[in-house]
Amino acid sequence: DCSEIYSAQAMSGSIASGVFSIKPGHKSDSVSVYCDQTTDGGGWTVIQRRFDGSLEFFRRIGAYRDGFGEPNGEYWLGLDKIYRITHQNTYELYIVLSDWVGNVKYARYSTFSVGPMYDYILSVGGYSGTAGDGFLLSSPSFTNNGAKFSTGWYDQDTDSSTSVAEYFGGGWWFNGFGHSNLNGPYFRDPDRYNSNDGLGVFWYPFYSNNNNYSLKRTKMMIRPTNFSTRAVG
Repeated sequence: DCSEIYSAQAMSGSIASGVFSIKPGHKSDSVSVYCDQTTDGGGWTVIQRRFDGSLEFFRRIGAYRDGFGEPNGEYWLGLDKIYRITHQNTYELYIVLSDWVGNVKYARYSTFSVGPMYDYILSVGGYSGTAGDGFLLSSPSFTNNGAKFSTGWYDQDTDSSTSVAEYFGGGWWFNGFGHSNLNGPYFRDPDRYNSNDGLGVFWYPFYSNNNNYSLKRTKMMIRPTNFSTRAVG
């Protein structure tokens, strides 16, 4: 993963973010990923990024399984790859979110992993940060922790009356309607990203007074929890 890229860069004396190849889970095939080597000390493998709406995220489960987009642009790494990475070590998750007027907040989770196909169950815990807990860890009935991954044509949420992924658009770990969907439809029009329809790229606790606000930029990154020890060792 990118923590190993960071360690190699540190030894060479030149640390830089960018696209690199990794081989997660001891597989022979390489995976291209974007490595963030500046945020909170670096070593982060970016698994999702959005910033201009150029990439369509309303896709079937096959696309979310394999990944789509390009690592140096908007992209989703892929559930199979995220599973392979997060089951070779213990990982944390760092989410950076930005609104349309330049406010930047973050949500950090001290544990993060994704289960194997076909459910790709989310395991996440230990929130800290400024963006609020969009995974609702404090609410057992509504938390995303333990939820299966759903898309509009792959309904695995707990709501028996509707497909939540189809309603919101995009694939996500939906447990009922929840308080987050960073893979939802991207809105550039102020009338849409400020609307009250509850759609878009949302993380409800980002704004306490407008929890339907649709965000401009998102970045989800993972890193081994023992990174600092490995980086200096």
